Amino acid sequence: MHSNTLLRRRLLKLAVTAAVVPAALLPLASAPASAAAVAPSFTKIEGAAANAAGLQPTVDAYRALLGQPNNGSTPGSQPAGRREINWDGTPDAQSAPNALPRDFFNTTAPRGVVFSSSTNRFQVSADSDNPTWTPVRFGNVNSQYPSIFGTFSAERLFTPVGTNRMIIKFFEPGTTKPATVNGFGAVFSDVDKSNVSKIELYDRWGALLWQNAVPKGTTASNSLSFLGVTTTAQVAEVRLTAGDAPLSSTNSDTSSRDVVVMDDFLYGEPKPLS
Repeated sequence: MHSNTLLRRRLLKLAVTAAVVPAALLPLASAPASAAAVAPSFTKIEGAAANAAGLQPTVDAYRALLGQPNNGSTPGSQPAGRREINWDGTPDAQSAPNALPRDFFNTTAPRGVVFSSSTNRFQVSADSDNPTWTPVRFGNVNSQYPSIFGTFSAERLFTPVGTNRMIIKFFEPGTTKPATVNGFGAVFSDVDKSNVSKIELYDRWGALLWQNAVPKGTTASNSLSFLGVTTTAQVAEVRLTAGDAPLSSTNSDTSSRDVVVMDDFLYGEPKPLS
């Protein structure tokens, strides 16, 4: 009886010992993707000036950050460079008093962006020799606007209609294939309030990557502001807030209301999802 009991105790001790494996020999568990991923980095360029000449060095610095060349309306995703929209080549038929199709810069002029908003309406301002004699710089909406809005690249400007907020989604230029970019920047006209106009970047899953307010202008009217950022993250969507009120016949620019429009957009070359 004693020898059998002793044998059973020894066998039980061996079984327990065998079950305890040193931690160093255990296979490593995979870290959650969120923990394993390296946090993205961001490089911001911003500035404000009384006129286009004053803002030019800031915008040029951002162009250099995005890289060459400017791929214009070349269809398909290109190996390097950036895209720009300055609105000035927009035909009269797609400018005020007419609407700009929200996919114009992915179909007619393929630069890989499609716009959306709560109204899905957008407008590019008229130029000075338009055939319908429409007032420039959104004077067709409010007679005050031509005197307060300056231009960076003369002479057209851009705005969502019926709202001061909009969304930009990226595509391989000229296709319906979603894409991402490594940065986005824009010129804003007549930013009178701090911490109101802003740019937000989102990833393909709708998570906020980065946000920042557009710098306040340097003068009461005609001032130009720029905010741009590049990142190691993949940006699938940009949300823009321009002032605190949409353009309208009743929304004049006052101390209590900041009406803002936009000029040039600059962004990294849209790349296929990876």
